Parts: sequence; structure tokens; C-alpha cells
Amino acid sequence: MAAEPEPPVLPEGRILVPGSSRQLAVYGLFPPPPGRHRTVTAGSRVYAAKACEPELLWISFDELCAPGTSREDYSLLAAGAELWVIDGVPVPEPSDAGPRAEAWDLFAAALAAAAARGTTLFVVGAAPMDWAAASTSADDAGLRSALAETSRLLAGLKRVESDETVAMEGVSGS
Repeated sequence: MAAEPEPPVLPEGRILVPGSSRQLAVYGLFPPPPGRHRTVTAGSRVYAAKACEPELLWISFDELCAPGTSREDYSLLAAGAELWVIDGVPVPEPSDAGPRAEAWDLFAAALAAAAARGTTLFVVGAAPMDWAAASTSADDAGLRSALAETSRLLAGLKRVESDETVAMEGVSGS
């Protein structure tokens, strides 16, 4: 009996902290002005995206992971743009509970859908995010699982946690 293949991880992109204009610009990303904001329908949800174009979906964590979103919605959303920017990603806390724990579960589902599609992903947060550490000390089993899955899916992405790091990495982004 053959072993199940390992589920995909996100192949390309970066985790940017604090997501400064300089960090974003190195990768050709510029925060969309209000005139580019769009609504996007995917399954049972209508998302308020900061940008939605054939090549780019720019959306906030809170919008992407709002209560009432289904996993099927993410599969439909992932069928669109090949590059996602998710900003406003909070620092995972082992004490996250209730709606925040549900949001982390939805985030893991969105990442899994994006990974299955081979989406390039930029995760932008104001402070360093350590999903693995938060998962090992979370009391709630569901939260622990969601954070561990998030950590696994994002493990291949390079972290850029300061403007100095982006300067060392250079304009090529390699």
C-alpha cells in the first residue's frame, strides 16, 4: 500500500514584518488605493478585497477569515488570482479562543486551498509571527491543529522581518 502524498505547501512568496512600503516595493507590491477595492464572490461569501485583478488578490486577514466562510469558498477563491497578499495578519497567541481560534482554522483552510493551486503568497503582519511556537503551547486542540497546519503550509516561505533584511536580500528578492 502506497503512502499518501504529502499535502502541498506554499511554494513561493514571503512573510513580511512589518510590511513596510519598502519591503512591499522590493517585490513590486504597492498597497492598493481605495479606488481599486473590489467585492469578490466565491461560493457563499462576498469578500471586500483591497484589490482583485486576474493576477492579484489583496485582502485582509479579518476579511478572509470572517465567520461564516466555508472551506469550499476558499477553493473557489483560489481558482482566481495567482498572487495573494494577505495583510493585517495578527500574531498568533496560544490563548486565542472563540472567534480568533475559528479565524486561525479558516486561515489554515485558505492557505491549503492556495497551496493546492500553487499560489504565490505574501503574508503581511505588524509583528513577528511564530505559528509553530503558538501551536505547541495552545490549550485548545482545534487552535493547536490550525496553528500547526499554518506553520507547515508557510514553512517554505522566507521571512523578511525588517527593512534591513530586505536590503540584504536585494531587489531580486531571492
